[in-house]
Amino acid sequence: MPQTTTNQTKTLRQKLRNQRLQLTPANTKRFGYLAARQFQQIKHRSLHKNAKIAVFVDAFAELPTQALIDKLTRRGCEIYLPVVTHRTKPLSFVKLNHNKLSNNRLITHRFGMQQPAKGKRLRAKQLDVIIMPLVAVDKQGHRLGMGGGFYDKSLAKCHQKPLKIGWAYDFQLVDNLVVNAWDIGVDMAVFPSLALRFCRYLI
Repeated sequence: MPQTTTNQTKTLRQKLRNQRLQLTPANTKRFGYLAARQFQQIKHRSLHKNAKIAVFVDAFAELPTQALIDKLTRRGCEIYLPVVTHRTKPLSFVKLNHNKLSNNRLITHRFGMQQPAKGKRLRAKQLDVIIMPLVAVDKQGHRLGMGGGFYDKSLAKCHQKPLKIGWAYDFQLVDNLVVNAWDIGVDMAVFPSLALRFCRYLI
């Protein structure tokens, strides 16, 4: 696939979002389970017992995260969800009270994302790992998000941690993406059929 232009990026974003919407509930659940199994195979110092790991609620037909949350909580990890306070401000992160998303008190803010109604807030740099939603990721680890820039703002000054992991369907992996100076990529990406590591220095 040739390097995309800005207009092609918009087209790609719409195409992949539509492709996600065409998946059946049974298939999305199965793919989420398969990706969680792929995640289990990752070895990294940040993925330790009691690690603080941010995930997200799959509110826009993203690859489901519940199976991943189940496996992480069994490992002893603390699970956090992103919280939007203002469209121009970085995300905050609030710990889940229950490992089942449906058992938590979540509210939907005006951008459509579900988030905890209350709780102590952490900044991104206080997390060990952040599981990031995306529309596409390329083979160099560049990430195409939904367009709001929330994760870019939140991670702009995070150089050592958290470990950034993309979470997506297989068809969301592309050859090349156009990136801007402010775009934050991922260190790894997990799909139902494989897990990719983009930074060779990661251990």
